This record gives sequence, C-alpha cells and structure tokens, in this order.
Amino acid sequence: MEPNPPARRPRPFLLLLALVVLSAAMPACQRQLMRAPVMFHQSQADPFDQLPESKRTPAATIFYATNRTADPESTEEPYGRARAAALTLGRLEVEIGKQLGWEQLIDKTLGPRNSDRPPLHIEPPHEFGPLLTTAPPRVIRQAAAANQTDEDASEKDLQVRFMPRLDPGRGAFRFGDAINREMAETQHPDIYVYVHGYRNSYSDAVESAASLHHYNGRRGAVIAFSWPSQKHLLDYLEDRESAQFAVSDLRQLLVFLADHTDAERIHLIAHSMGTFLTSNALRELRLIGFEKSPEELHERFRIDNVVLVAPDIDVDVLQKRFFREGFHHSARRLTIYVSPDDQALAWATRLLYGISRAGSVTGDYLSETQQLWLKAHRESVAIVDISGQKTYGLGHSHHTENPGVASDLLLLLAHDLPPAKRGLRLAPRTGVWSFPEGYTPEVQRIAERYYPPRTSASTARKLGAPRPANPDPDPDPETLTPPRSPSPAAAP
Repeated sequence: MEPNPPARRPRPFLLLLALVVLSAAMPACQRQLMRAPVMFHQSQADPFDQLPESKRTPAATIFYATNRTADPESTEEPYGRARAAALTLGRLEVEIGKQLGWEQLIDKTLGPRNSDRPPLHIEPPHEFGPLLTTAPPRVIRQAAAANQTDEDASEKDLQVRFMPRLDPGRGAFRFGDAINREMAETQHPDIYVYVHGYRNSYSDAVESAASLHHYNGRRGAVIAFSWPSQKHLLDYLEDRESAQFAVSDLRQLLVFLADHTDAERIHLIAHSMGTFLTSNALRELRLIGFEKSPEELHERFRIDNVVLVAPDIDVDVLQKRFFREGFHHSARRLTIYVSPDDQALAWATRLLYGISRAGSVTGDYLSETQQLWLKAHRESVAIVDISGQKTYGLGHSHHTENPGVASDLLLLLAHDLPPAKRGLRLAPRTGVWSFPEGYTPEVQRIAERYYPPRTSASTARKLGAPRPANPDPDPDPETLTPPRSPSPAAAP
C-alpha cells in the first residue's frame, strides 16, 4: 500500500476528543450475550446438533491465558491491568442466561431478532498455573573465589540469567489435558483463541469469547487471551505498548498448544488492537520457521483460520512488515474484515497523525500491484468489506455487534466455507469481497443448508437415529472445501 502523505499534527483538544470517542467504542461492561447472527433469525438451523447432552447446559466452559497480574482484592476482576512476568493459564464457567433451561436458552439465543439478550455471569476462575516458558529470569549467585561462600559474595557476583525452559510446567500440562478433554467431549479437535482489543478488561475478553463459542455450537475448546489493556480513557497509547509486550506470550502459547495438545486445527480471532498483537506473533512464528514452506509451517504449528476484525494496524506496516515477511504463511487462511464507516478507527487515524488503519481501508485504496497480489492469493487471503451491513455503536465491533458479519465469521469457523460459499460477492477489479444486497435471506438459506433443522435434529436424538447430514445440493468443485471435522458441513 502506498505510503501516507505527511499529515498535520493534530491539536491537543482533538487528541482528547479522539480518545473520548475511542473509549465509547468499547463498552465498559457488556454483561450480556452478543447479538444473534442474522442467519439464525427466524430460522430453524441448529448449530448445536452435534453437541453432546452433557454439554447442553447454560454454563459454557471457557479457558483463558492472561499476562495480567492477579487482583485478589477485586470481587469483579480476578486479574487487573498491571503486566505480569509470566502467562497464567486457567479455566472457568460462563453462565448464559439466568436460571434458564437448555430449551429456553435456545429459544432466546436463536429466536426473533428483537428477543432479549441473555445476561452473562462469569464464575470464579480455576488456575492451572503459569506457562513456564514465559517465566521471569532467575537470579543466580556465584562465588568469586573457591574459598568464598555464597553469603560472602558481593552484588557484583550476582548474575541474572534468562534460563530457557523446555518443560512448560505441571500447570501447563494440566491446562493442555483439560483442553484435550474438552475437544474429545465435543468431538471437534479445534482450538479457538480469541484476542481482544483496546480498553477491554479480563471479563470483557471472556464474555466475547463465550458469545462466539456459544453461537459456534460450542465446538472444540475456546481460549480467551487477555493481555493487560487498560480501562481508562487516556490509555490508548499505553495499550499499544502493552499489546507489544504480550506478543511473545501469545507466540509461546501457540507453540505450546501445537506441541502439547491434540488439536488438529488452531484458529485465531483477533479484534482491533489485538490484531496488531496477533500479527506480530504470527510474524515471529514465520521468522522462527523461515526455512520452512507454508505447508511445513501449517504442519508444525497447525494454525488454520486467522481472522482480523477491524485491525488497528498501520496500513503500511501491515503490508511491509507483515505481508512482505510472510506472516500470512503461518496460517492456512487469513480473513480481514474492514469498514470505511468504522468511526473508532477514523478517530484512531486522527490520533496517530493521519496514518490510516488497515481496518478502514477498502479495495479502492489498493494499488494495481496490490490488487493483483490479492487476486493471486485468493485461496489463502480474503479482505471482506462490510459496507452496508449494520454494526451497532461506532461500527467497530463487527464480530459481536454486526449480525451479518457474525454469520459470515461462524460459517467460516464452523464449516470452513470459502467466501463464495458464504454468500459474499467478489469485486473482479480489486479482489475484495463484500456483502451483496439481499444478503440476509441468502445467508439464512445457506445456514439451513449446512445446519440441520432444530425440530428434526431434536426428534432424531430422542429416537436414537443418526444425525442428519447436509450435503450441498449444488456443489462448486472450484470453491468447495472438504469437511475438516465431524460436522454437518457440505461434502461432494
């Protein structure tokens, strides 16, 4: 992408105003389920068809990894805003709805568009322990002479060493075992890692992860990666530094999941400033395996779908530092959701001296060379322009506040459908995908094709009959992807 022309330095009052608007982009307390994906409005599609009976409860299991320090004095946030030296791993339960039975919960979450959104209640976490590969340095005392004891050694004899740990620790192994059990119980060998954005607390991250996990049919295991972002108005720039601080922790978590779990696929969903963190972690994986081909990288780290929602990344950095160094090779497929109507990123651009953010760039911004590059990588990289789709608030949280984008995202994660099979349209000139007119009824038809109907699925379970398959009535050999896991996805 072409370098941005020099911009005038914004006035102080504009910086303050930008931060006020940005802070409004992330509600301080969601405490309720995300808006239902539009594909489930007035539809009988059942995303929970393959969920075992033992998991059909309002309580959803959420794993977490955080490099926030613990805050034992807080009754609401067990992990605060300060940075921790090591990554803590744990698990918790999120209750969706208040004293609801499973069928009541389904009626509320898959019901009419204007139905009440169930509240979320986060149970206290259960810590497994730290991931020791991210542990702080060890202080070692060495005697200056053979006849000198450790107690006699002076400060100059102290050595601080970063001791690499090959063993991630007992707590990490227990974490991996719990994830393996969760994948086995749901019969989906998939891990979904959610990385939050600016001005999110630990609980905010857990709530978003729980919402996506619920509407994804509670497949596999989901991990909320919570880095130490702040909750204060004027902490946007500090959050950018904390995102950089967390890069190595996310990278080491991904390596641990590849080495010590049974996951066949690891997916990443990152939002806003979390996309900067995630892109850097994938870049580091690419540099670690610089001698490997993309296929060898996938086999080594098993990174499958990477989704960047409203990326708060310098658009030139995304191209030069990430794409040119092949960070997208670390994943099998990269999807980027952008919107020129994203008011939060528009103010971030003003705050950062006019440097455009990647999440607000459309196909017309791309040069001819960049358009050709995007077309050449059509099978592995997709930019989706969500113009015309209703996103609530400032148009920034597409994944949880835009029912159309949520539908597209879940069809990608649950059934691995390429954009054309998800109802999107390709702009031949730019190579960018978009949502066409009439998308809502179209995606509802797609959902009913790939998910079994709730009534027949429920009856089949009661009768002990096999769960119905949903073959695509009109498969396209060029865009159809074989099923990745036991799911009702289309198959040729």
